[in-house]
Amino acid sequence: MSTETPPQEHPHAPRIESGTGTSLAAWVQRIDDAGGRELDHTAIARLLPQRWEISEWWAQGVTVAYEQIIGRRVVGQGCAGDFAASASRTLPGDPDAVRSRWDAFMSAARREELGLEQPSLSDTPKWRYWRAAVSDGSRLSVNITAKDEERSTLGIEHKGLETADAREVWTTTWKTTLTDFTDVTDVT
Repeated sequence: MSTETPPQEHPHAPRIESGTGTSLAAWVQRIDDAGGRELDHTAIARLLPQRWEISEWWAQGVTVAYEQIIGRRVVGQGCAGDFAASASRTLPGDPDAVRSRWDAFMSAARREELGLEQPSLSDTPKWRYWRAAVSDGSRLSVNITAKDEERSTLGIEHKGLETADAREVWTTTWKTTLTDFTDVTDVT
């Protein structure tokens, strides 16, 4: 039984074609012709911009889609075999205000319910971070940056999940958590 997916059925095929000017089916053929099935992720991602006019950013996306199409990985699976869940929301306020509201929302009781350890907070000139280890050994990073003068984007990245099922559970959990956070902390 083949685990391959036709390129036209890949969920990101239209976006890849729009962004690169080349259909995903054509990328698959190019990579196959270059021996892609024998190459690892890094080798494919490096090959693409060397041989064809494609940015390194798009090369990563094409490589991941290729690996999903040939059955090397499934959606949400990293090249190391683990999975990641994510969710994001644009919220009113500057990054400091949004992180402060998030930190207050993620009370000790809520963190315990989610299996999160005590968070660490850090800053760069453009980003605010709220990170916590998770009791299952995975890692959570909440990344906040200004979208414009009045709003910020809060992105949740939950990495190191062991299964696709865990990815689905955590994706749903984080989307629900963001909805609850927005409902509770709506300042507009």
